[in-house]
Amino acid sequence: MTHPRLSTLLGPLLLGLLLFGSATPAQEPSSESAFISEALRNSQQQLARAQQAIRYGKTLAVRDQAQGVLDEHSNLLRDLQTLAQKKGVPAQADAPLKPQGTQAQLAESERFDHDYAVAQLEASKAAVEAFDRMSRRNADPDLQGFARLWLPMLYHQRELADQLVASQAP
Repeated sequence: MTHPRLSTLLGPLLLGLLLFGSATPAQEPSSESAFISEALRNSQQQLARAQQAIRYGKTLAVRDQAQGVLDEHSNLLRDLQTLAQKKGVPAQADAPLKPQGTQAQLAESERFDHDYAVAQLEASKAAVEAFDRMSRRNADPDLQGFARLWLPMLYHQRELADQLVASQAP
Protein backbone atom coordinates (compact mmCIF):
# COMPACT_ATOMS: atom_id res chain seq x y z
CA MET A 1 0.00 0.00 0.00
CA THR A 2 2.94 2.32 0.53
CA HIS A 3 3.94 2.18 -3.13
CA PRO A 4 0.64 3.40 -4.63
CA ARG A 5 0.57 6.23 -2.15
CA LEU A 6 4.18 7.11 -2.93
CA SER A 7 3.46 7.17 -6.66
CA THR A 8 0.41 9.34 -5.98
CA LEU A 9 2.67 11.87 -4.27
CA LEU A 10 5.48 11.60 -6.80
CA GLY A 11 3.24 12.30 -9.79
CA PRO A 12 2.42 15.92 -8.86
CA LEU A 13 5.97 16.44 -7.60
CA LEU A 14 7.48 15.34 -10.91
CA LEU A 15 4.96 17.40 -12.84
CA GLY A 16 5.90 20.45 -10.75
CA LEU A 17 9.59 19.85 -11.39
CA LEU A 18 8.98 19.51 -15.11
CA LEU A 19 6.95 22.69 -15.20
CA PHE A 20 9.50 24.58 -13.10
CA GLY A 21 12.33 23.31 -15.28
CA SER A 22 10.62 24.45 -18.47
CA ALA A 23 9.79 27.88 -17.00
CA THR A 24 13.37 28.72 -16.10
CA PRO A 25 14.76 28.93 -19.65
CA ALA A 26 11.85 31.12 -20.68
CA GLN A 27 12.86 33.60 -17.99
CA GLU A 28 16.55 33.65 -18.97
CA PRO A 29 16.27 35.61 -22.22
CA SER A 30 14.31 38.32 -20.47
CA SER A 31 17.05 38.88 -17.88
CA GLU A 32 19.68 38.67 -20.62
CA SER A 33 17.92 41.23 -22.78
CA ALA A 34 17.44 43.40 -19.69
CA PHE A 35 21.21 43.28 -19.11
CA ILE A 36 21.91 44.30 -22.71
CA SER A 37 19.30 47.07 -22.66
CA GLU A 38 20.54 48.47 -19.35
CA ALA A 39 24.18 48.32 -20.48
CA LEU A 40 23.27 50.15 -23.70
CA ARG A 41 21.37 52.83 -21.81
CA ASN A 42 24.15 53.30 -19.27
CA SER A 43 26.84 53.55 -21.92
CA GLN A 44 24.82 55.98 -24.04
CA GLN A 45 24.22 58.20 -21.02
CA GLN A 46 27.90 58.18 -20.10
CA LEU A 47 28.80 59.10 -23.68
CA ALA A 48 26.31 61.98 -23.73
CA ARG A 49 27.57 63.26 -20.39
CA ALA A 50 31.21 63.00 -21.55
CA GLN A 51 30.39 65.00 -24.69
CA GLN A 52 29.01 67.72 -22.44
CA ALA A 53 32.11 67.61 -20.24
CA ILE A 54 34.41 68.02 -23.23
CA ARG A 55 32.49 71.14 -24.16
CA TYR A 56 31.62 72.65 -20.77
CA GLY A 57 34.18 71.19 -18.36
CA LYS A 58 36.12 73.86 -16.52
CA THR A 59 39.12 71.76 -15.50
CA LEU A 60 41.58 69.72 -17.51
CA ALA A 61 40.95 66.74 -15.21
CA VAL A 62 37.26 66.68 -16.15
CA ARG A 63 37.94 67.05 -19.86
CA ASP A 64 40.63 64.34 -19.78
CA GLN A 65 38.39 61.92 -17.91
CA ALA A 66 35.56 62.69 -20.34
CA GLN A 67 37.82 61.95 -23.30
CA GLY A 68 38.67 58.59 -21.75
CA VAL A 69 34.98 57.84 -21.33
CA LEU A 70 34.34 58.78 -24.96
CA ASP A 71 37.13 56.52 -26.18
CA GLU A 72 36.28 53.49 -24.04
CA HIS A 73 32.50 53.70 -24.12
CA SER A 74 32.42 54.25 -27.87
CA ASN A 75 34.10 50.85 -28.23
CA LEU A 76 31.88 49.30 -25.58
CA LEU A 77 28.75 50.70 -27.21
CA ARG A 78 29.80 49.37 -30.62
CA ASP A 79 30.37 45.90 -29.17
CA LEU A 80 27.11 46.06 -27.20
CA GLN A 81 25.18 46.93 -30.35
CA THR A 82 26.78 43.97 -32.15
CA LEU A 83 25.90 41.68 -29.25
CA ALA A 84 22.34 43.03 -29.13
CA GLN A 85 21.92 42.35 -32.83
CA LYS A 86 23.29 38.81 -32.42
CA LYS A 87 20.88 38.15 -29.55
CA GLY A 88 17.91 39.81 -31.23
CA VAL A 89 17.62 42.58 -28.64
CA PRO A 90 16.59 46.02 -29.96
CA ALA A 91 19.74 48.13 -29.63
CA GLN A 92 18.27 51.58 -30.24
CA ALA A 93 21.60 52.52 -31.81
CA ASP A 94 20.13 55.71 -33.16
CA ALA A 95 18.71 56.85 -29.83
CA PRO A 96 19.59 60.51 -29.45
CA LEU A 97 22.12 61.37 -26.80
CA LYS A 98 20.23 64.12 -25.01
CA PRO A 99 22.23 66.47 -22.83
CA GLN A 100 20.80 67.43 -19.48
CA GLY A 101 20.12 71.15 -19.26
CA THR A 102 20.38 73.82 -21.88
CA GLN A 103 23.70 74.85 -23.35
CA ALA A 104 23.55 78.22 -21.61
CA GLN A 105 22.90 76.60 -18.23
CA LEU A 106 25.77 74.20 -18.73
CA ALA A 107 28.20 76.87 -19.90
CA GLU A 108 27.41 79.08 -16.91
CA SER A 109 27.21 76.37 -14.27
CA GLU A 110 29.82 76.76 -11.57
CA ARG A 111 29.11 73.23 -10.38
CA PHE A 112 29.31 71.51 -13.77
CA ASP A 113 32.60 69.72 -13.07
CA HIS A 114 31.42 68.49 -9.67
CA ASP A 115 28.01 67.41 -10.98
CA TYR A 116 29.63 65.64 -13.93
CA ALA A 117 32.06 63.78 -11.66
CA VAL A 118 29.31 62.62 -9.28
CA ALA A 119 27.05 61.49 -12.14
CA GLN A 120 29.90 59.59 -13.79
CA LEU A 121 30.76 57.84 -10.55
CA GLU A 122 27.14 56.74 -10.05
CA ALA A 123 26.91 55.49 -13.65
CA SER A 124 30.26 53.71 -13.36
CA LYS A 125 29.18 51.96 -10.17
CA ALA A 126 25.95 50.81 -11.82
CA ALA A 127 27.83 49.49 -14.87
CA VAL A 128 30.36 47.60 -12.74
CA GLU A 129 27.58 46.07 -10.66
CA ALA A 130 25.62 44.89 -13.72
CA PHE A 131 28.65 43.51 -15.55
CA ASP A 132 30.00 41.84 -12.41
CA ARG A 133 26.65 40.16 -11.79
CA MET A 134 26.46 38.93 -15.39
CA SER A 135 30.07 37.68 -15.32
CA ARG A 136 29.23 35.41 -12.35
CA ARG A 137 25.94 34.05 -13.69
CA ASN A 138 25.61 30.65 -15.27
CA ALA A 139 23.81 32.20 -18.18
CA ASP A 140 24.43 32.61 -21.84
CA PRO A 141 28.19 32.04 -22.38
CA ASP A 142 28.33 34.92 -24.89
CA LEU A 143 26.95 37.39 -22.34
CA GLN A 144 29.09 36.03 -19.54
CA GLY A 145 32.21 36.28 -21.72
CA PHE A 146 31.25 39.77 -22.86
CA ALA A 147 30.82 40.92 -19.26
CA ARG A 148 34.15 39.40 -18.25
CA LEU A 149 35.90 41.02 -21.20
CA TRP A 150 34.68 44.55 -20.41
CA LEU A 151 34.68 44.38 -16.61
CA PRO A 152 38.35 45.44 -16.15
CA MET A 153 37.76 48.60 -18.22
CA LEU A 154 34.64 49.38 -16.21
CA TYR A 155 36.51 48.91 -12.93
CA HIS A 156 39.17 51.29 -14.22
CA GLN A 157 36.55 53.86 -15.27
CA ARG A 158 34.94 53.61 -11.83
CA GLU A 159 38.30 54.18 -10.15
CA LEU A 160 38.97 57.25 -12.33
CA ALA A 161 35.49 58.61 -11.61
CA ASP A 162 36.07 58.11 -7.89
CA GLN A 163 39.35 60.04 -8.11
CA LEU A 164 37.66 62.78 -10.10
CA VAL A 165 34.94 63.18 -7.46
CA ALA A 166 37.62 63.42 -4.76
CA SER A 167 39.45 66.12 -6.74
CA GLN A 168 36.22 68.11 -7.21
CA ALA A 169 35.27 68.17 -3.54
CA PRO A 170 34.39 71.72 -2.43
